[in-house]
Formats: sequence, structure tokens, C-alpha cells
Amino acid sequence: MGESEISVAKILFSKKIPFCIYRFPGKKNFHLAIDAAFVEPKERKTLWFSPFDPSGINKEIFFSVLNEDELTSSFISELQVIPLQQKAVAELPEETTKENYFRSFKNFLQEIESGELKKAVLSRVIYQDKPTDFHPVDFFLKLATDYSDAFVHLSQHPDSGMWIGATPELLIQKSAAQLHIMALAGTQARHHPATPYQWRPKEEEEHLMVSEHVETILQQFNCKTLKKEGPYTIEAAQVAHLRTDYTAEGKNVDIKTFLKKLHPTPAVGGLPVEKGLECIRKFEGYNRSYYCGFIGETDFKDDAHLFINLRCLQVGADKLAVYAGGGITAASNAEAEWNETILKSKTMTNKLLTQTPLKHGIVG
Repeated sequence: MGESEISVAKILFSKKIPFCIYRFPGKKNFHLAIDAAFVEPKERKTLWFSPFDPSGINKEIFFSVLNEDELTSSFISELQVIPLQQKAVAELPEETTKENYFRSFKNFLQEIESGELKKAVLSRVIYQDKPTDFHPVDFFLKLATDYSDAFVHLSQHPDSGMWIGATPELLIQKSAAQLHIMALAGTQARHHPATPYQWRPKEEEEHLMVSEHVETILQQFNCKTLKKEGPYTIEAAQVAHLRTDYTAEGKNVDIKTFLKKLHPTPAVGGLPVEKGLECIRKFEGYNRSYYCGFIGETDFKDDAHLFINLRCLQVGADKLAVYAGGGITAASNAEAEWNETILKSKTMTNKLLTQTPLKHGIVG
């Protein structure tokens, strides 16, 4: 399944045409979205790739979602004769040293101890050498095969560069009448073999902050909560998280307005929200750009299916920048938080070590 989408994605990659190929959690079929300049104008859904910081320098990226019946032999022939486009290789941020991470951690903790900030997420950049046989579409297929419960994506665009990810975190799913939102926070190493999980007060507190933020936003928009499930434990690659799911009324919710209040949540930013963003801008030491932003489909009216861009990497000329972070509270320990970022980075780095080219259509 997905042979046509993979074939087209490889052509788009080789031509440097802006595009995104993606697969929703629990599904097998792939979706393709490309720059609107390369498709027939008509009403379509949009693939929306938004940066982390709404007031930062990075642009929102929009792609036009293709319908499956558009992937014809004539469409593919038209793509093959398009001239090579602008390269989609953005400059990578500097790798975060342990010394710089610990310095940032100390500054984060001082902000929290001042009493104005309860939590802020500290992240870092981990460099990996790009394997000589690295092909982004093959790597995307590897992630799609191994992480069936994640939103898996690969995109290239001259404004953002190339990103690949397998995120476990839903930001929002909206239908005409309902909203589905996930609160995901609190992390520990995955148990092998499976044994009962015990959660520390620090992790429970982190999760509660995100849950309370979601509930506050729902109340602000007069969205009645229809169902709340959690917190419960889920496993994602090398880690486990606490998760709570919300179903709420959403008939009269404007997607863009709602997201401006909901994102960044305390799961990726901080609490209070603006204080957390100030702390990150001041002390984290690099521009996250699209890490911890969001990505997914929407029609900007009644339908949205958007995910936080976690467990991701950015492709450079000869390096890959893997992004990972964790929530800092008054109870945090620097060495433990550093080790948590190592665990989270393995979602990507472990698959780089085992990457092998896959035949079109072989997806688990």
C-alpha cells in the first residue's frame, strides 16, 4: 500500500519541489501534499506546518493536500519534467553541549524558584552524522513501519528545510461537532519486559499542569467536556508517558483562534504560558524553529487533525539534528533531565543505525 505516494515523494524529493508525505496513527495509507503552485487550483485540505514560537522568525508552511485519484501516470510525467527547484537545506542550529545544557538548566531553575514560573521545557540539539546511504523517503518508510501508533511525516520546503518525525502527541482533532485533545506529559524509561509503572510526584505534577491548561482553554471557549479519560500510561518507542484524553463540544470553535490559546501547551512550553516562552527564548540557547510546533491536515473550518512535532530531526548537508526536551520544575534534577533527552532522542537515532532501504509499499 502507498506505492504511488512513495514513487511521487521520491520524484518530489529529487526535484526539490516543496512537499510533505505523512501517515496518521493506526493507518496504513499515506497522504501527499505539495506546494500549491504545482497542482490544479481547487478546494482542498491544507497540510499546515507551524513553528513553535508564534512570534518568532519562522514562517508557517502550507501545502495543498492531493486526492488519491490525482496520482495518475500523466501527473507523474508532468512532475518528471519540472526543472530542479530551490534546495530545501536549512542551516542547522549548533549542537548543545552538556555544559551549555546544564547552564540553561540552572537558569531555568532560578526562574522557577523566583515564584513566577511553575514549569518550562528545556530542549537540546543532538548531532548525528548523516549515513552515506541515507535517503529521506526510505527513512520515512522505516519510521512508518516501526511506529504504527505515531503520526509520521517527511517534508521539504525552502523556508523550513527538511524535517522527518514520528510524533506520539495529538494536539487537536476537530470534526464539525467535537474536539479531541490529548494531554501528554510526564516521562520515564519504557519497561522491558513490561512491568507496572510507578510515577513520581514530579511527573504527576507535570501532567496535571498540561491537563489544567487544556481544561482552562476549553472553558474559555465554552466547550463542554463530554468525556475525560486518564491519566493513564502509554508507551512510545523507548519511553512511557502519562496521557489524558478529552472529548468536548466544538461546533462553534474557530480553529485558528482556538489554537492561538491552546498552543504551545505546557507540555512543550511552560506554565504560565508566556512566562515559559520568555524563559525558553532567553535561556535555551537556540531557535527551535519547527520543533514543538505542529503539523497536520485542516480545512480551517470544520476539520483539523494536528500533531505536535516531537521525536523529530532536521536534515542538513552532512549532519542530522535530532531534537529532544523535557519539562523542568522545582523538583527536577539536571542529570536526570539530560538522560531523559537521550532516551527521547533514540526514537530517531536508533532507526538511523538500522536503516535499510525498503521496497515501495511495504508498511506495517
